[in-house]
Amino acid sequence: MTAMRTFRWLPVDERRHAIPGDVHGHGAPVTTLCGHETTIPDHEPTKYEWLWKTCWDCYEKARDFVHIGLAPLPGEHR
Repeated sequence: MTAMRTFRWLPVDERRHAIPGDVHGHGAPVTTLCGHETTIPDHEPTKYEWLWKTCWDCYEKARDFVHIGLAPLPGEHR
């Protein structure tokens, strides 16, 4: 059995993207699950930033990633 990789959600570039769980540190380069290249912001996300829309590509990849069958978000369609 292989170890399960982890991810976490982070608001960057006006969307909530999923990033690898082992990437930490302000300014660190990161590639989101959807393939978007960005950096970890130099501040803790604000409450407002957590309200940004979820990146659908990251959401779909996260569903496949964890294999637990996350349900689609209510009222949202691609």
